[in-house]
Amino acid sequence: MVRAKALLAVTLTVSVAYGFMSVVSGFGRISAAQPSLQPPRFQTGVELTSMDVTVVDDRGKPVTTLTPADFNVRVDGNLRRVVSAEWVSLVTPPASVPAAPPPPDGFTTNEHATGGRLIVVAVDEPNIRFGGALGIARAANGFIDRLLPSDRIAVASFGTGAPATAFTADRARVKQAIARMAGQKEAGRSGISSHNIALTEAIAIENGDRATIESVQSRECLSGPGIGSFSQLELCRSEVLVEALALARDTNREADRTIQGLRDLLIGLRMIDAPKTLILISEGFVLSDQAMIIDLGRLAAEARTSVYALRLDNQMFDLADRRLPINPIGDRRARGEGLELLAGASRGALFTVATAEAPFFERIEAELSGYYLIGVESDPRDRDGKAHPIRVDVPQRGAIVRSRRQILNAPADARGRRSPRQSMIAALSSPLLSAALPLRVASFSLQGPERDKVQLLIHAEVGSDYAASKVVSLGYVITDQSGRVADSRTADARLQPFVNGVPSPLQYTAGASLPRGDYTLKLAIAEGDRVGTVEHTIHAGLAEVSGVMLSELMVGGPAAESGGLLQPTIGYTASFGSLHGYLEAYGNQVDAVTVKYEVAVDAQGPPLMTTDAPGQLASDDRMIFSRVMPIHQLPPGKYVMRALISSARKPLTTLVRAFEVSPPKVLMASAEGLGPTSVDAELFLPVEEAAMNPRFKRDQAIDTRTLEPFRARVPDTVKASFEQGIGFMTTGDYPKAEQSFKKAIDPDVDSTAGLVYLAAAFAASGHDIQAASAWQTALVDGTELSQIYQWLADALMRTHDYGEARAVLEEAVGKWPSDVRFTRPLAMLYATFGKGREAVRTIERYLSEEPDDRDALYLAIEWLYHVRSAGAIVHNRTEDLKLAQTYALAYERAGGPQIALVKQWVGFLEKE
Repeated sequence: MVRAKALLAVTLTVSVAYGFMSVVSGFGRISAAQPSLQPPRFQTGVELTSMDVTVVDDRGKPVTTLTPADFNVRVDGNLRRVVSAEWVSLVTPPASVPAAPPPPDGFTTNEHATGGRLIVVAVDEPNIRFGGALGIARAANGFIDRLLPSDRIAVASFGTGAPATAFTADRARVKQAIARMAGQKEAGRSGISSHNIALTEAIAIENGDRATIESVQSRECLSGPGIGSFSQLELCRSEVLVEALALARDTNREADRTIQGLRDLLIGLRMIDAPKTLILISEGFVLSDQAMIIDLGRLAAEARTSVYALRLDNQMFDLADRRLPINPIGDRRARGEGLELLAGASRGALFTVATAEAPFFERIEAELSGYYLIGVESDPRDRDGKAHPIRVDVPQRGAIVRSRRQILNAPADARGRRSPRQSMIAALSSPLLSAALPLRVASFSLQGPERDKVQLLIHAEVGSDYAASKVVSLGYVITDQSGRVADSRTADARLQPFVNGVPSPLQYTAGASLPRGDYTLKLAIAEGDRVGTVEHTIHAGLAEVSGVMLSELMVGGPAAESGGLLQPTIGYTASFGSLHGYLEAYGNQVDAVTVKYEVAVDAQGPPLMTTDAPGQLASDDRMIFSRVMPIHQLPPGKYVMRALISSARKPLTTLVRAFEVSPPKVLMASAEGLGPTSVDAELFLPVEEAAMNPRFKRDQAIDTRTLEPFRARVPDTVKASFEQGIGFMTTGDYPKAEQSFKKAIDPDVDSTAGLVYLAAAFAASGHDIQAASAWQTALVDGTELSQIYQWLADALMRTHDYGEARAVLEEAVGKWPSDVRFTRPLAMLYATFGKGREAVRTIERYLSEEPDDRDALYLAIEWLYHVRSAGAIVHNRTEDLKLAQTYALAYERAGGPQIALVKQWVGFLEKE
C-alpha cells in the first residue's frame, strides 16, 4: 500500500489533481488502497500536477515500460513538460506471494490482508430488456473468479427493487445478486405501438424536426391499411405523432433514470478514499445533453473512479417485434453515444457485447493491473479552482491511452493530516481492509440477562510488541445478513498488554447483546499513525445438549488479575506458563453438570494434562467452570484444550478450542559457549515442590538394617538409654525418646549414635531445625556413616536451607559416587540453583544405577527438553537426543502415565 510516509522526504509543493495522489505544502499524503512494489514518488524541485493514466496495446495488454519522454500532455490545449512517469502495479505476481497460514481457531486476522482493488458492477436494468442481462452473467462470474482474494466487489442496479451489495469479498453473494438482474425495460412497441418508428426519428420529432415528422407520417399513413378517407389519414398522422413523442419520452425517462443512478452512485463512491473501477452493463441510453456527461466525468474524477461500459448488442431488432427496424444502425449509435462519452470522460473504455463469450472481461482485467502516475509542470492557472481539459497521447504504434478529460484542484487545507480518531472512522467506513496495525479478533456467545438475546463477548489483540499501555481510537459496526446495523461503537480507550513490561499485544474486550443469528463485525483501531481493520463473522447462539445450554469454550493465558477466575481469559497464544479454561452452563440442571479440562495435541489425541474444573454457581441457573492449568512443561507448538462435559456422570459432549504455546520471549541461555567444557549460565529447570520437601521416614530409621551400624558404635555405658530411646520412638513417644537419647550422649565416649537418633526424634516430631543441628554435630565423628548425610540433607531441604543441603550432598557424592540417595536430590538442587546442565548430568548418574525409576526417567526427559528449548546443550545435540529417546523408551516400557507428554518433548528435540 502506498503510504504518506513514503513522501515525507519530498521538499516540493505539488498541486492537487483528482487522480491517485495529492501532496500539499511539504507534507505528503497518498490514499491508495492498492499495494505497490515501489511507491510512486517525485524527485524534482519544480511544482507538479499529477494525473493517473492507463496505456494499453492494441490487444488490451498494459504497456509498462514507458518513460516521461513517451508522453505528450496538453492542458487547456497547451503542451506541458512531463517530469515523471511511474508505473504503479495493482497486482502482485502470484509466485511472489507466500501462502498465508490460516488464522487461529475462532479468530479472524488482518495480518495477511492486502489493500486490494474496489470494483463496482452496475447493471442499468431500466435500459436492458427483460432477460437481456442474463447472457453475460456467466462471463461476469468468470471475471469475478479471477480477481485477487483481496479485491472487493459491489453490485448496484438502477432499477426498481433490484438487489445490491456493499463492497464484499463474498463472491457467491455477488454472483447471486448479478444473476437476479434480468432487465426491466418495457418493450414499447409490443401490443401498444401500431407504427414502426425509429428511435432516431422519435427523438428528432420530439425536437420539432418538421421534415422528419412529415416523412414518418407519409411512410406510415399513405400506404397503411385502412387508410381511405381524409379523417382516417388525419387520425393516422395523429397516432404517429403521439407514438413518436411517447417513444422519445420513454427513452429520455430511461436515460434520466440511468444518469441519476450514475450520479448517486458516484457521489456515494466519492466518500471512499481509494481508486475504484465501475463496470456499467447497459444496452445504452440516449444522451439529450452532453453537459450531463461532462458532469458525470467530473464526479467520476472526484470519486477516483474509472468507468468501463459494456453495451449489450440488441442483435439489430427486438425479438418481441417482428417488424424490421427502420434505422437499426442509427438507433444503436444513438443509444451507444452516451456510454461512449461517459467511458471516455472517466478514464475507461466502451465494449460492445454481442456474445457472452467475447473477451471483454479479460480486457478489463488486464487494464486493472496498474496505471501510470505522471507528474507534469504546473501552471498558476491550475490552482484557479476551475476544471481544465487535458489530453494525453503516447505516440507509439498501437498504444491506446485511457486518461481523464479534465483535472480538478482541491483546497490544500482540505487534505491535512488526520487524527487517529479521524483515521479510524475513515477506515471503518472504507470497504477495504488495512493491515498497517495487525489485529486478531474473536467472538464468543454467552447467556445474557435478556433471554431472547445472546450476550456476545468480543475480544481483539492489537499489534504485537507493546510493553506498556497505549491510548487508541477504536470503533466497530455489527451488521446482520441483510446489511442492517445491529450494533456499533466508537471510542478512545487505553488498552493494556497481557503483562506490563513484557512485549505482547494490547487487549481489547467489548460486549454486545444480539438476537440469535449470523452477523458480520467490522473493527477498526488506530494507534498513532497506524490503522488496522478486520472483518469477522459472528454466529450468536448457544449450544443445547440434553436440556443443558452451553456457552462456547474460552481459553487464554495468563488469567486476568482483575475479576479473578469468574471472568474468561481470551487469547490464542499462551506465553507465560499458564492456561485458563472457561465455560458456562445454563438451565435448571446445572447442579448435575461436571467438567474436566484436558490439553492434547489435537482433538483426538491422548491427553497431555488433565484437571477437574469444579463448578461455581453464579445464579440459580448459571454455573461457571473456570480452571487455570500450568503449561510450562509444553514445548512450543499448537495444542487444543478439551472440555469433557457430563451431567449426572453421563457424558454430554466435548468442546474443543485450539491454542498455541509460544517460545519464551527471552532465551535463558544461548547455545554459543555452552559446549561440554563450559561453565553453566543460569539455566533453571522445573522441580516439583514435593520433591524439595522429603519426608522423614521414622520406620526406616528404626529398621534393624538402618540401626545396625549405629548400635555397633554405642558404648556399653549408655546402651540402655539408647535402646530405651529406640523403644519410645517405636511407640511414637518422641519427648521421652529425646530424654533417653540425651542420656546416651556422654562427652567422654563416642556419642555419634545418640546424637544421630536424638536428631531423628526431633525430625519425627517436626523439629527440623534442631534435627539438622544435631546431625551436623554427629558428623564430627561420623563422617563414614552415609545415613547421616542423607538425613541431614533432607532436613536442610525441609527448612529451605538449600545452599547448605547442596554442600552436604556434594560432599556425600564425593565419598559415595554411586549412592543413589544423594545423586537424585543433588540433581534437583542443581536445577533450582540454575545449574541446569549439571542437574541433567547428575540425574544421568542416578539413572545409571536406577534405570527403572519411572519418575526419574520422566524428570530427565523433561529437563533435556527445557535445556534445549532454552538454547543450550548438555553434551551435544546428537547425544542429548539419544539420551532422551532412550529414557522415553524406558519410560514407556515402565508404563509411564505421561507418555503422551514425553513424546511431545522428544518430538521437539527431534525437530531441533
